[in-house]
Amino acid sequence: MQTATLTIPAMQNEAIAIEVAKALETVRGVESVHVTLAHNRARVGFDENLASPTQLRSAVNAAGFVVADAPASGCCGGCGGN
Repeated sequence: MQTATLTIPAMQNEAIAIEVAKALETVRGVESVHVTLAHNRARVGFDENLASPTQLRSAVNAAGFVVADAPASGCCGGCGGN
């Protein structure tokens, strides 16, 4: 299993967090979704043979939300940026 952390700036309340989580859960291969409102992040566990970070971003975009780009420092975001 691989993990991706996505930052969704518009994820400001529980209703949006639920909508984002549902969108991510529709991607084939997603095994877990944990959202953190305090940091506007979704941590997604997925089978890399079935899903990709690009597919995760596309699912969030299709739900009407933007995923922020990873920091220019080269951070993959996997640690949550901490």
